[in-house]
Amino acid sequence: MENYQTIQVELDGPLVTLWLSRPEVHNALNALMIRETGHFFSQIEEIQEIRFVIIRGRGKSFCSGADLQWMKNAFSLENQENLMESQELSEMFRSIFQSSKIVIAAVHGNVFGGGNGLAAVCDLAYCTADSRFSLSETRIGMAAVSITPYLMQKMKVADLKELIFSAKEFNGDEAVKYGLIIQSFPSQETMDLHINQTINLMMQNGNKALTSSKQLINKLAMQPISGIMEQIPGLLAHIRVSQEAQEGFSAFLEKRKPNWGTNHRIESDK
Repeated sequence: MENYQTIQVELDGPLVTLWLSRPEVHNALNALMIRETGHFFSQIEEIQEIRFVIIRGRGKSFCSGADLQWMKNAFSLENQENLMESQELSEMFRSIFQSSKIVIAAVHGNVFGGGNGLAAVCDLAYCTADSRFSLSETRIGMAAVSITPYLMQKMKVADLKELIFSAKEFNGDEAVKYGLIIQSFPSQETMDLHINQTINLMMQNGNKALTSSKQLINKLAMQPISGIMEQIPGLLAHIRVSQEAQEGFSAFLEKRKPNWGTNHRIESDK
């Protein structure tokens, strides 16, 4: 395996654990992590002995979404560079989703923005009950463009709209209710026990049968939206450098409300 800077790889026979390893920023995604994760999945595709991948996060969180400095730098990119970065992000999610390996997300802590996408593109996703989820992109004038097609395969459209439109937080048990996560657990120990038991069961099955089943399910699930997937990077590139995104991001950094002219608050009935 390569010596990566933002991820760590542990090999145990047919099982590989991929650690997102930027704990100081809650494993936020930046250009290098996106590139290295995509390269990792491309590399293991050629290694037949590897059958399973578990994605985990070092430190207190699984993945807190996009790195703030990376997002800030995006505002100064030329159009072509911006599009290329957006394509790399889309390709990373695609490489995980289309991997011939069975990919499992073991989620804990903060799971914001693109962290939800990482859970969604995995075949199986589990979490601790106290995990904190949020599709938070709209809060800073962005849109969950790259991950929405995958979220739609697991969640009801109405639920997905509410979570994206409101950017509200929800916990592990609620993530199960929404369909993003299969099962939540009271601790990482009980989650790991379940994951190990599940992998042991899958190891008893034919590898080609597992791969063929995954490919068929993914193909059938993605057919209705396959035509729009090529448009995703361009749409993301446009949104991430928009004036609204710049204002939303600046407001987030400055800990103030964004000046969108629509900050009227509806008071709840007492």
